[in-house]
Amino acid sequence: MSTFAQLLVQYMDRMGMSNSELARRVGFHRHTLIRWRRGEIVRPDCDKIRACIPHLQLNPDEGNALLMAAGCAYRQRSGNTALGLQGDELLPDEALSPFVVGPPITDPRQFCGRHIALQRIYKLWRRFPLQNIAITGERRSGKSSLLHYLKHTVRTEVSSQHQVVLVDFKEARMRQQHSLLVHLLEALGLPRITDCSLITFEELISHHGLQKPTIILMDDIEYGLDSSDLDQEFWWGLRSIQHNYSLGKLGFLLTSRQAPAKLALEKGKPSPFFNVFGYQVVLDKFTEEDSLDLLKRSPIAFNETDTAWILQHSQGEPAILQHLCEIRLQSLEEGEDVSDTEWRTRAESLLASL
Repeated sequence: MSTFAQLLVQYMDRMGMSNSELARRVGFHRHTLIRWRRGEIVRPDCDKIRACIPHLQLNPDEGNALLMAAGCAYRQRSGNTALGLQGDELLPDEALSPFVVGPPITDPRQFCGRHIALQRIYKLWRRFPLQNIAITGERRSGKSSLLHYLKHTVRTEVSSQHQVVLVDFKEARMRQQHSLLVHLLEALGLPRITDCSLITFEELISHHGLQKPTIILMDDIEYGLDSSDLDQEFWWGLRSIQHNYSLGKLGFLLTSRQAPAKLALEKGKPSPFFNVFGYQVVLDKFTEEDSLDLLKRSPIAFNETDTAWILQHSQGEPAILQHLCEIRLQSLEEGEDVSDTEWRTRAESLLASL
């Protein structure tokens, strides 16, 4: 993912705008801009960045990308169901928890790590035909969080022409063929058919085609395969649509705890659809760099002793790391002295229960 400094340099160079000119237009010192471009300021002033956007003539996706790279709140385009976006604006920065315990991360500003995996995925989707990708990993490895992050970033990191659809098979309606197909039709901007069947869906795709490159993200494919309504014929139909009607402009990404072809065979629904996921990305433990990046997000800095203890006991497990950071932050916010270790008793109790 491009950094704030990289994007700023790119957008300024495109406009042929100097540091002095942009600083004069926005109303702050050019040395601030120079430090931004060098990456010397980790968290730049969000209001100043927003003031730069119209002078750089950024479209909504580019403005969002610049703000998100700087860790700022950004505006979403209303009613963009193809991107899964609702409403006009994300929560303000101060309303976001630095650590997320339990639910998947859905706000891109709270996402951390997985830089190598993301760059591999973006690269595969910058060329045609769009490739199919399987994200595999153990429970609580961050698969769902990665999908939500991709939902928000594909249009800024790959191409603004791409449309992205999220299908979460944990939702009951996504496990019913009719409601799933209607969801896909609406997201793709195709005519909505009240009584939609797989045949009708294929005919609509065949007749209208895909106007834009399309990525369909499928989370927790296990639940989809467990549905009796999503039978073997349904999965064969998806394979046929991609092979015969998409002209290389349709790609799938799914998450699973194991290789999709093996899982489908175990569920009694083998299909060529699951054989096309030649690219598999395994979500392993966080690197130390990723772990440290998360720890640095604490609004109250952890000392070196606490940092070392958390790194040692989390062992790079994303969910455990979030838990331990949250416990330590909570203790500090409640007034516990930075040298106290009582919080570790609670942390060890948590570790024993996991």
